[in-house]
Amino acid sequence: MIGLSSGLEPLTLSLASTRVAGAARPAASGAPTLVMLHGWQDNLASFHALVPYLPSEWGLLLFDWPGHGLSEHKPGDYYYPFYDYLDDLHQVLYQQHFSGPLILVGHSLGGLVASCYAAAFPDRIAALVMIEALGPMAEPAQQITNRLAKSLDQRLKQRQKRQRYFDSAFQALQLRASINKVAAEPLLPLVARGLMETPQGITWRHDPHLRGDALYRMSPAHCESIIRAIHCPALAIRGTDGYPALRSQDAQQRMHGFRQLQVVDLPGTHHCHLQQPQQAASWVTDFVTKIQTRT
Repeated sequence: MIGLSSGLEPLTLSLASTRVAGAARPAASGAPTLVMLHGWQDNLASFHALVPYLPSEWGLLLFDWPGHGLSEHKPGDYYYPFYDYLDDLHQVLYQQHFSGPLILVGHSLGGLVASCYAAAFPDRIAALVMIEALGPMAEPAQQITNRLAKSLDQRLKQRQKRQRYFDSAFQALQLRASINKVAAEPLLPLVARGLMETPQGITWRHDPHLRGDALYRMSPAHCESIIRAIHCPALAIRGTDGYPALRSQDAQQRMHGFRQLQVVDLPGTHHCHLQQPQQAASWVTDFVTKIQTRT
């Protein structure tokens, strides 16, 4: 299976309006299961390199968000609003049985979704790991009209934009490496799962509707309420050259809202877990193991 780590079995999950492609391995009795949520315009192969370094008795559940990777696109002129990712995750989790603790591990968009879900269901989530994320995105309420105008104009342009095609998979890989500031080799599984061949050439699998800015972003007050509702221990992994917003004054204030937060810095860019998979997996393993020891 494209971009699938060894030891994982492919699976297909049927949601209300679409089917999603995933991969899983069962947990040993009572062992935790890590639900790994990838970022925007990525796919589950974002975690390919971490899997070999995680304890073999732990369960793993990965899936491509709708509109990403090998998952189906949502029907119609649909633009993937943030809150619907929470609904997608909720549907996925309620199709599974977990005998042990449930741990959410999210990169970027996946981390934003994971933090909101942990807040909404504090009794269900035992721990939260955010890679290059620190709670949901927010902006001042007075920016809403500018956001609406900009996003609606962007949608008009997006509907007229032609699909981009590449002469080779290598060309697409080089472009992705340049954009993400990551060497080509760590990106190979992610890019391989994200490409498809068509009569017109090689192109990205993900839904073009993903590229538009959101019409709405929650206010700082909403964000604060969500963070304060997260009861479980949380680990934030930041890339040393990742998103500057994660080192801003606002980020420092956010950190105080978490009840139990550990922050670590990993050498690398926004996809630091691809650049340093062994260290990232080690931090996750230590974090989850300590939680199990306390319980």
